[in-house]
Amino acid sequence: MDQKNFMPFIILPSKQLLLIVGSNKPTMTSLVRREFGEEGTEVVTLLTWKASLNNQSQSLLSSWDASNHCSWVGIGCNKASRVTHIDLENYGLRGTLFNLNFSSFIHLVSLELYNNSIHGTIPSNIGSLVRLTYLSLSYNRLPGTIPSEIGMLSSLREHLLYSNNLLGPIPPSIGNLGNLTKLHLTKNKFVGLIPLEVRMLRSLIDLQMSRNNLTGSIPTSIQNLANLTILSLYENQLSGSIPEEVGLLRSLHKLSLTFNNLIGSIPASIGNLTNLTILYLYGNKLSGFIPQEIGKLVSLNELDLSTNNLTGSIPTPIGNLANLTILNLYANKLSGNIPSSIGNLNKLKQLILSSNQLSGSIPLSFNNLTHLQSLQLAFNRLTGHLPHNVCLGGLLEYFSASDNNLTGSIPKSLKVCARLQT
Repeated sequence: MDQKNFMPFIILPSKQLLLIVGSNKPTMTSLVRREFGEEGTEVVTLLTWKASLNNQSQSLLSSWDASNHCSWVGIGCNKASRVTHIDLENYGLRGTLFNLNFSSFIHLVSLELYNNSIHGTIPSNIGSLVRLTYLSLSYNRLPGTIPSEIGMLSSLREHLLYSNNLLGPIPPSIGNLGNLTKLHLTKNKFVGLIPLEVRMLRSLIDLQMSRNNLTGSIPTSIQNLANLTILSLYENQLSGSIPEEVGLLRSLHKLSLTFNNLIGSIPASIGNLTNLTILYLYGNKLSGFIPQEIGKLVSLNELDLSTNNLTGSIPTPIGNLANLTILNLYANKLSGNIPSSIGNLNKLKQLILSSNQLSGSIPLSFNNLTHLQSLQLAFNRLTGHLPHNVCLGGLLEYFSASDNNLTGSIPKSLKVCARLQT
């Protein structure tokens, strides 16, 4: 037989008929649509994609055979037997998306291929999935850029592409996704600026672009995202100052800008973020005082401003943060006395004030910190005695007060620190 003219056989499951199809994909697709309708086109597209995957992947999709395609693993249909869901997360599939002709799936609302081994670029015809509301291609091996056609997915609500090898700039067309509530682009190789068009995503609740190579400043137009609860931009190369406009994001619960090149002072407007539970600004070049307004963040659980160039004293209002479990001010240039108000933070588990220029005695109020697991005061200019009840709660695992000017004896209470390791 002439291999060039050989035509494989594909069984259309819902019709139980034998169809001979050749290598001319447009002709084959037209024939299937004419004979069996759009449903048949979807089936052929799925079988074609399956055949393009490696052998192990094909065996994982063994249910994709002559049975009703709506009963296939990972496939969901509407009442008209049209494919609405392709959900194959954690299946270990290996292959590309080139043979998954997205234009065949005009009713698709969910494409879930999380945690597979999909490689090759994202095809531009992904823009034909006009009804898609959920897209997850995270934890794959996708290279290349995000096609600008992604902006055609105007129904999209969740757009998840984190943990791939995507590169290039984030396309401005992303601003067309006005219904988007969640945008996760973390852990890729994106470069360039945060596109100004992000300001158009007014429905956005969760924005995460961390662990890329983004440059430039945080756009002041971020203030338009009034519904944002999570803003995560850590581990990029962002520069400039933290814009005052961040203080207008009053719905924020988590703000993480760590390990960038941010300079300038922490804006006083940050005190408006009274719903904030996590504030991470460590690993930058921030300078100036810690604003007194930090004491307004009464919902805060974790505050980490370590490894910056902050100066001045620790503000007394920090003692208002009654829900705080972590306070980390390590490696700044803070001076003056440790405020006794820190003793009000009786939920603290970690208090890290080492590598500053703090002076004066350790407040007696530290005896109230009975939930502490880590107390780090080393490399300061502290004087006086160690707190006598340093292990009152018996939970302390790490205690460091070296390289100070402390006097007196080591507290006997250290003997009852059953968990103390260091």
